[in-house]
This record gives sequence, structure tokens and C-alpha cells, in this order.
Amino acid sequence: MANNPSSLAEACHKNQKAPTTHLITLLDQVADQFPDHDAIVSLHQTSLRWTFAQLQEKSIQLAARLSSRGVGHGSRIVTLMYNQAQWALLFWASARLGCQFVPLDARVLDRDARDVLFLLDQLEPAAIFVSNEAMANRINHITIDHDDRPFVQCVVSNNEETAISAGWTTLSNIMSEPLLDNPPLHQPGSPDDTILILFTSGTTALPKGCPHTTISIGAQGLGFMYALELGPGANLCQHLPNFHVFNIGFTLAFWLAGATVIFPNFSFDPQSTLQLIRSYQRVTAPCVPAMIHALLNCASPQHSSRPSFEVVLGGAPVTLDAVKRCRDLGATRVMTGYGMTEGIPFVNTSLEKTSMDLTTRDVSVGKVFYGGRVRICAEGSRIPIHKEEIGEVHLGGLPVFGGYLGGNNNSCYREDGVNWVATGDQGYMDSEGYLYILGRYKDIIIRGGENISPLKIEQCLGEVDGIRDVYVVGTPDAVAGEVPVAVMRKDPSGQMPMKKNLQTMVSNELGQSFAPARILDLQDDLGKDHYPTTTSGKIQKTVLREWVTEHLNQITVDNPISFDDLTTELTTLWSGLAGLAPIDIDRDVSIRTFADSMMQIQFCHLISQKLQLVITQIDLIKFNTIRKQAKLLNERKHVKDSHCRGTAHALPAQLDMERAKKAAFSKLYGLGFRWDDVEEVVPIADCVKRAYYGHRPNSWNTRMSWIASSSISVADVEAALHTWLQRHPLLRSTPLTYDEELDLYLVMHPSEDWMKLQVMDGGMVKDINSVETYKLNDPDFDHIDGKGPLFRATILSVENSSVVGLVMHLHHLIFDAHILFRWFEDLKNLLNRKDQLLNFHPYRDYIADYQGNRTGPAARRAVDFHVNRIRGVSSATDALWPRQIAPHWLKGDNQGWVHSDNTPGHPSERPLLDGDKSIGTKGITRAVHVPKISELQHKFAITPPIIAKCACALINVRMTGAKEAIFGLVESGRTWPAADDSHPDNKGIDILEVDGPTINQCLSRTTITPDERAIQLLSRMSKDQDDIVSNIYAPMDEICRKLDDSDSKSFLDILFRQSLNWRMGGYKEHASDPIKVIENISRSDFGLFWLPGMMEGDLLRLNVKYDDAQLRATDVYNIMTEFLCAVAWLCDPGNVDKPVSQCEFQGRDIVDLDREGPARYRK
Repeated sequence: MANNPSSLAEACHKNQKAPTTHLITLLDQVADQFPDHDAIVSLHQTSLRWTFAQLQEKSIQLAARLSSRGVGHGSRIVTLMYNQAQWALLFWASARLGCQFVPLDARVLDRDARDVLFLLDQLEPAAIFVSNEAMANRINHITIDHDDRPFVQCVVSNNEETAISAGWTTLSNIMSEPLLDNPPLHQPGSPDDTILILFTSGTTALPKGCPHTTISIGAQGLGFMYALELGPGANLCQHLPNFHVFNIGFTLAFWLAGATVIFPNFSFDPQSTLQLIRSYQRVTAPCVPAMIHALLNCASPQHSSRPSFEVVLGGAPVTLDAVKRCRDLGATRVMTGYGMTEGIPFVNTSLEKTSMDLTTRDVSVGKVFYGGRVRICAEGSRIPIHKEEIGEVHLGGLPVFGGYLGGNNNSCYREDGVNWVATGDQGYMDSEGYLYILGRYKDIIIRGGENISPLKIEQCLGEVDGIRDVYVVGTPDAVAGEVPVAVMRKDPSGQMPMKKNLQTMVSNELGQSFAPARILDLQDDLGKDHYPTTTSGKIQKTVLREWVTEHLNQITVDNPISFDDLTTELTTLWSGLAGLAPIDIDRDVSIRTFADSMMQIQFCHLISQKLQLVITQIDLIKFNTIRKQAKLLNERKHVKDSHCRGTAHALPAQLDMERAKKAAFSKLYGLGFRWDDVEEVVPIADCVKRAYYGHRPNSWNTRMSWIASSSISVADVEAALHTWLQRHPLLRSTPLTYDEELDLYLVMHPSEDWMKLQVMDGGMVKDINSVETYKLNDPDFDHIDGKGPLFRATILSVENSSVVGLVMHLHHLIFDAHILFRWFEDLKNLLNRKDQLLNFHPYRDYIADYQGNRTGPAARRAVDFHVNRIRGVSSATDALWPRQIAPHWLKGDNQGWVHSDNTPGHPSERPLLDGDKSIGTKGITRAVHVPKISELQHKFAITPPIIAKCACALINVRMTGAKEAIFGLVESGRTWPAADDSHPDNKGIDILEVDGPTINQCLSRTTITPDERAIQLLSRMSKDQDDIVSNIYAPMDEICRKLDDSDSKSFLDILFRQSLNWRMGGYKEHASDPIKVIENISRSDFGLFWLPGMMEGDLLRLNVKYDDAQLRATDVYNIMTEFLCAVAWLCDPGNVDKPVSQCEFQGRDIVDLDREGPARYRK
């Protein structure tokens, strides 16, 4: 479908003319034109005020004296100061010298000394200015062992009675120094020279320096000046911190307009701001939303009459509630601005008082201003998507910087001579070009793979009378990964509805997955009077999330469910999961009409936690109503006491330990170990062990690169890894072939010698990018092949910084996605030194029942079920897709690959169809909007995974022309292996806590009849999926044994030729995480792998990874179009009675996500 350029989400301001003179020339021109106008007023410094002429003259004098001390063009002047007039003087003097002005957050002095040293080592300042003596003392203490000192170390304080620290002077002393008659001053430099360096907050990683030039920071100032129509007589209430781009952009705008900048206090103080607004005319107050709440709290009724003033909201997502509160404060005009430390190109001046009663919940941040550009792209992409579609905001143009200080410019790029930065913010553009921000991607809550915007929930709840303000964070959930939790403050003047009604309201308006799992009161539940904020007033959601998590951990000992009225109790439980009021849930209707698969797994987990009983997804198929579930659990309660908790044996009876010992001798001896070093022996499950026999050294390998936060040292990482390995036996294992049918994990004692094989020092690398590429595709390093440990970690140090990098190699023999994500959460908890760690149940208990029950009645029935489905598949060659044109199915780097007889393969036998542009390892990700998917589920109990499975079947018959669709399925297997039809509730074990992989694979084989109605296909596929789940534990070896050789061979080939796995959840990171993933490369042996899942906003997301020697990117891309169009057609309830022959495979708007992929995934 061709893109209409006007429909794409991109915009460019008509004025792209860059400033042609240096900033100081622009400021001097203003001073010459308006010499007697006030440039700066500092009310807290006994109403100190300087005109433009005075500020100009003082800056000339200061610049001359700094020059005589060796500070000159290109030097860096660092300030750690409050809002005071001297800061303005230093800004002008720095520009006059051609220096690089670096205002820092003074709070950094209260942090770890390493953070300060990191900044100073990176900047190498020629001068440092601080507000007071205490700051000077702190710097002296931190830098006591540093020989290199700035030329100038100055305390701005004028208190003559205070003793000055060694090596420091005062500003008054500098200004009183005698000067030469003609002091040497550099001529203004180029507008391309760096004149300002601002640092990002550093809350999610090390602070990053953002160098700005006259062009970038000047364009921001001019943009604000033009957009706000500023001129002499306008007054800026500058209560934002001076190290923030929001402050500097507005300060420059007012100066360039000949207007006045006023500091009401040394930092934000509501009373001081209100006093300024009452005392001055034509005041503009830039605020973050949290500051408006603080101002309203301090505003008294008797002062309701005040001169006209306007507010510019920015620095955080703006809600309708914040705009309305500005009106309540008395603002005559409310504007919104948007940008980041890297650049500000947006302001919205359209919110006049008459239009403040907005009808839509989303508040626009406006259109691009002077020199600005914007585009909305799929996350990770640089290609604009369509207007009204949600994606990542990219900022570009004159107001945007050219890249970070010292490199690490992954999010920055230059295109056709224009600077661009991918912001990490989620947003969309409407049909008129207005931009809307929905929040940070890092704040997005991923519930079972679905993206949930906290801002949407905040906007919904923020409109409720009785709620003063509300913020939403994601909290860990053992099943869903994360769930939203709302924290609100009550409005004393209003009557707040019951919390359950609030959950229902969110569910009805936004969807069930958006309903907060809990709604907490900031004071009553968390014991706090104020939300955590930054100096600039932004809500620190990282800290708020920690408060919520700590509170939830303290109340995990909730009252257990009562058996007296179990039906009501279960209704309440489902109510909380689905976000519906109990009265709205019919206890005799299938739970599938309101609960998705993730909610069902959460329900099973909660029953295990609260009742110490087991109910599984298999049970929920048969007992599909709340009343049936209550009856089942009551029956299990009565027999619970007659069963003891299972204590499974780790080894099957047929295992001869002496034979195992002999089989292990040569392997252990080659590694330098003996049988005494083996802690335990654990069988490998049939499905998982297929990963042991790959056709290349890195088959079934996953490589992950990490970066630790600045507070984490090499020793911290090493210690945490050692404890982590001790907690998880499979991470310490190496594989062993016992006989033709059985493979084993040899779990090794965590001895010092074994740990040396698993945790290594990789030495020093140049920068963070070098962590990602460290020995990438090195045949001697970049793989683990089962000859040694199945996990290895390499710790790296980054030059000239305290950054620690980590490269992990993991083999798929020991993990599936669920346990891998739990392991990573456990590692992060260890690095954070948390007292409460996740619970894990020994894997040996699970695998013992898996092995011990493999010939029991339940396993025999399951084997027969699958054999009947598979039998004859070797004759269905016409239904196999994709067609194989190269040996084996090998996704990713295939160095060292071999044929089935172990003879070496040659690259010419597996040429990459896209050459150096091959992207199959990373794959392609696209999405389609399916707004009616919830309606389909409510009416017909059809869940999204079934729709995806049906679409896959339709695509297969479309590609092959056959009458049946045959492909592999990956199932989570998160139920306990049973010996017979009775339920294994005697274990009392939560399957989600099993410390190892429980994944299974099976075959999907579906006949497609053209005249079959869509609802018939969907219902048939749903029934088929229920049957698969009920027969999930069929040992694969037993299946192959009952098939003839040709069917067995075809069965295994199909599983790796093409497989589908519904994305139940994803790995999620938070700002407070001690380590973060920067690269993830999976080298699993598949031909094509479908990974569909739901995203926020009723988007079905599809990632497809593939073997580049079998398929081209363009072919996969086009097939994905057809798949997603088929999904959209199946999701429409209006199509349920249409024959599947009418399914539409084109004509939908498909969103491209992450299409580009670096070539480094290949050798």
C-alpha cells in the first residue's frame, strides 16, 4: 500500500534559516538596543537587578579577568549554583570568551563521589564556580587525590566573614583584580562552536553530555521568542533549575527579546512564585505539571485576584487535569512545550483561556517551531509511520544537538545534513500536525507482552472528582511480568468513589488490561505526604515504583481466601484480574469472555499462593466458569490433607550411577574436574535436549550484552554473579550424553575453579559500543557448545569511566523465556542487595515427575493424541513451507556449520540471499490495528492467540496451495507433569517457580476448507488448542518411537522449519535497574519463527525471525503484510459468518517496527 506523504507522521517548520552569528553577538545587539531595560532581577538577593548594559559591562570585565587566568576559547566553565544573578553573569562571560558553559545540578555533590569524578574527568574544566563554601569543601574532599585542578575555583558567595577553602577564591576577589589596559579577549567564534554542555539526568544510566552550539540553543531561544511573541516589558518567572534545558531555552528567549528574567528564589518555592505573579505584569511561568499542584496548594483565596499571567507546561507529559488546574490558578493563557536536553523544537500556543475546556483527553504539545522537525517512527526505526499511529518521537532540525559528548550516539543520527535524535518518548501526530506525548517507553508497563501507557490511566483517573492527583507505575508480577498500580492523593473537598469502581471505570474506558491491579493512597497506604520529585519538579517514577513495591511486599501476607463462600471469593479474584466489578461478572459464563490467557495464568498462580492448591490451565478448559472452579477447589481441599508434599527423586530408576560416572569421566577430565565435583545429575527433557544437537558451534546460543549503572563496580558484578550461579543449579551445568535416549545435566559444585570457567575478566574496552561488539562472531569466544559450562559471563571495564560491561552467553538447553526473565530479575535483586529475593523451586523435582511419569496413563494418552495428528505427515510434502533451498535451518551466524554426517559445510552451500544486508537474526517487526478484538472475545470467547494461529494456517495454505496447514507450535508447558488423570495437587508447588525450562513443542495440522465460516475455523482452532494444552506432556522421544522413520524425521524437521510462539510476556527494564541490556542476539536453529503478541492500543505485533539462506527480507516482509491483514479480517466480528475464502490479505495499514538491522549479526 503506497504511502501518501501528507499522511505520514512528519513535519518541518517553514523557517530553517540558522543563526549566522555567535550567541554573544546576538546578546550584545540586544544590550545595545535596550541598554536600560532590566535583563536580570534576583528577588531573593535583596532585589538585585542588572540592566542589559550593566550585565554586558560586568560580563566584559569578568571575561577579561578569567582570560588573564588562562580561561579562553574552548575552555569549559562548570557551575554548581542556585538561581542567582551571578549565574547569568557567568553565562554571558562564558559566551564572550568562546568557552563551553556547563551548568551542573548541585545535588550531584550529595551523591557517590565516583559520579562527581566521572563528570569532572570527562569535562576537564578550566574553571568551577559554586554558590557557597559547603560546595567548595565537598569538591575538595572528592578531588583530594586529583592533581589536575582547574585554573579557577570560585565561590560566588559575598559573605566576607566565611573562610575560603584552600585553592578557592571569591567572585568579588576576581572582579577586584587589576586589569591590563587592553585585556586580551577572543573575537566571537563560529555559530557552529560548542558554547553550552547540558547533562541528561542520569537516572537510567550515566549522565550524558549534550553539547549545544549557537545554532542549536539559539534556535530554541528564537523559537520560543517568536512563538510566544515576546518583547520588551515581558517578565519571565524563572523558577526552574538552571542546569535544565527548559530553563535555558526560556531565559535566552526573553533576553533575545529584550525582556526580563526574574529569579523569585534560589530554587522553586511556591510562595515566592505566587508573590512574583502578584507583583509583576505580563509574567510567563514555565512549569512542570507537578509545580502547578504545589502552586495551587499554596494559593490562598484572598489572593485570587492577580495580574494576568501565562503558564507554559513542559518537562513531563501534560494531562488535561494539569491544564484545568492552570485555569484554576488564574492563568489567562496555557501553553505546552516539549523537548529534551538534546533539543526543544516544540511549543503549543493554542490553549487560550476560552479553549481550556478541552473535549479530548490527550493534550497536544503543539507544532514544530523555528528550525524544528519531527517524525513519528516505529520503535527502533527511522521510517515515519502514519498520522494517528503511536510510535517513537524523533526530533530534528536546528534546535537539536549533533551528538553526545564522548560518543555513545546510538539514538542520534544525521540525515541529509539534519541532526536527529530518537527520544525514547511514545507519541503520535494528529491529522493537522499536532504532536501528542504519551510518556517514556521506559515507563511503559508490559503486562504479559501488552504495552500499557501509564499516562492513559492517569488521564482517566485524573478526571474523577475527589482525586487530587494520581500517578501510575508498573510493579512486578510473577506471571504477567508487570501490572499497573495507581497511587493517588485524595482531594479533601471531594468525595472519592470506591476503588473497585475506579478499576471498573478504567477497564470500561481503556480495556481490561489497563485496569490497575491496585489503587493506593499516597498517605494512607504509603505513608508519604508528597510524591518524589526532581529539582525541576518531575515525578520520579523510579522512586515511586520502589515505594509501591516495598509496600506490596509488606502486605503479601494477605488474608487467605475463605472456603465458606468460595464462589464469591473467586469472583473477587477474577474481578481484580479483569478490572471488572464483581457484579458485572456472570459466574455461569465462560471466563474466556472476559479473561485473556495471561489473566488465566495469573489466576492459577494466585490460587496456588492463597489456597496452597493447584488449578491449571488444563483445569480451566473443563471448569470454565467460576461456579465450576469453586466446586473443583472445594473437592481438592477435602483431599489435600491426605496427600503429603512431593519430594521427588532427582533421577529416574533406570539411571545407573556408575555408568553415568564412567560416561562423564572423559568430559570432566578434559575440563580439569572429577566426579566429586558434580553436585547433582538431572535428566534433560525430550523437547529441550534437541538444542544439544546443533549443526554449528553457536547453535541455540543467546548472547546478551549489558551495562551496569555507575554505582555498580566490577567487584559488585562478580560477587552477584557468583551468588546467582549458586542459587540456580542449571546455570552451573554442563551436558552429558548418557545413552541414545537420555541426556543429562551435570550440575557442578560452585567451586572456585568451576567459577573461573563461568565468570571471566575480559579486560578493558574503549567505550560502551565496544561492549556490544566485544569479540562478536569470534569463533574462539562467541559461543558455548556444550563442551563446557552452558553459561558464561565476561566482565568488561570501559576506559576513562566507572562503567562496567557484561557479555553473557547462555545455551537454550537450560532456559525458556519465562525462567530466563525470572533469572534476570533475581540477578538485578542481588545487585541491588534486596533482602527479599524471588522464590525458586528445584528443577529436579519437576524433571523427576516428567521422567517418572513418561509411561503413565496421562503420558500414553498424550502420546497417542499427537501420534494420530502427525501420522502420514511425511507424505504431505506439498504442505511444507518455507521451501528449503540450503542445508539445515540456521538462523544467525553460521560459522563452522557441518552436515548431518559432521563433514564441514562450505559458505557457498549456504549463501545469504540478502548478502551483507541480511537481518534474519534480528528479524522484522510489524503491527496492525485490531480495534474490535475485544468485542470478538466478549461475544465468541475467541482469544488473540487463536486468531494468530488461524492467520498462520491461512497463510500456509496460501503459500503452498495445499489443503492443510502444517507448522510447529511452541507451548509454555507451565503445568505439572501428571502420572494419570488425577491432578498432582499433592505437590503444593507453584509451577511458575520451577527453576528451569518447561517448554514444549508440538505440531499444528489443520485442514482448511474454503467454504468454512470464519467462526467455525476460529472455534475449531480454539478446541484444537484446548486439546493440545490437555496433552502437552507427551515425551517427544515416545512420540517419535511410535511413528515410522519417515514420519518421525518429517515431524522433527517441521518443528524447526516453521514455528509459532504467542508472545505471553517480554523482558522489561526500569530506570532503577542496576544493569540494562544493550544487545540481545539469539541464534536458534529455525527456518522461520513467528512471534505474535498484543501491544497497547489494540495493536497486534508480529516479529518474524528467519534463516537468511532460505528467505529474503522482502519476501518475509510481504508475507507479514498478508498475515497481519488476515489477523485484522479475522478480528472483525462482522466477518464471522463469511467463508474463509473471502479473507482479505491486503488493504490494511501495517505499522513497520524495527525493520532495519545492523549487518554485524553476521560474520
